[in-house]
Amino acid sequence: MYTKMEYVTMLLVVGMVALAQYVGVNDVIFPEIAALAFGAWVMEDRPWPGAAWTIWFSPTLGAATGVLIVHCLATSLVLMVVVAFLFVLLELKVCRSAMSPSFSAAILPIIAHVEGWVYPASVCLATAVIALLTHRNDKRKARNGQAAFKTPPPRSGHETHRQEWVHYGKLALFIAFVAALCAQSDWLYIMSPPLIVAFIELNHPGCALRRQSMPRFTLLLFACALAGTLWLALVTRLASGPPWLAAGLAVATALLLAKRLRLASPPALALALIPTILPPRFLYVYPLQVLAGSLLFIAASRLWFKSAAAA
Repeated sequence: MYTKMEYVTMLLVVGMVALAQYVGVNDVIFPEIAALAFGAWVMEDRPWPGAAWTIWFSPTLGAATGVLIVHCLATSLVLMVVVAFLFVLLELKVCRSAMSPSFSAAILPIIAHVEGWVYPASVCLATAVIALLTHRNDKRKARNGQAAFKTPPPRSGHETHRQEWVHYGKLALFIAFVAALCAQSDWLYIMSPPLIVAFIELNHPGCALRRQSMPRFTLLLFACALAGTLWLALVTRLASGPPWLAAGLAVATALLLAKRLRLASPPALALALIPTILPPRFLYVYPLQVLAGSLLFIAASRLWFKSAAAA
């Protein structure tokens, strides 16, 4: 039913949540780890072109950036989210990295009010495990004459730097708009960090996912969020079981959902893991918030980023 690397992905997630429970520090949990492991280990083609070391460096830098913003710029939610987006964008450009999950690493501390440096340390350790195993797999592929990862398609001649920054400006504006809605409504997880990553990746020129059914994609995102919520409620609330078991079952369910719906979306795996870090007041409305956010982001993608579909 599951491949070897899918079992390894589940094991990594279970280990991370079990460590958080053992030390009593929830900041150890980085939900995007499920997405990173899925993209780097399970998907046939890694969705983030580039060397394996960027899987470690970029999210770690993003996590540190997010915690610094919480410490130094504790103002409005909208301003903090936009500053985090712009800083991570600059970091990715400087490092020539395609690791879009770094946006999630930076925005999560802002939404979840994470102030401790345990969080970026945990991101550093977990992503290092993923990067090392990915590097080993890349070397094995190279020995077998296979490309370690697909190179990004060349930019078309008309795509200037100005057009590129206009695209990023539109992304930042819409993320700021959603952040303002969240601040007014207290439905913070309408902009759940994995949804922001999905939005950014969906609007990347030439994204293959845009050619898939958007209702099916919305269903995957919502179903993964619902699976994470139900497993946490059943295992920890009803059966008084450990959170690591709920996390493992949530990721296992998300993997099955991706196969059933024939969609490979790393952010969906992260959405299944978010409930492990939610305050109790958010838990049962979280799937509805993800559904609302999914509809909002996908609608914006269809209406405001038509050029990405044509690329």
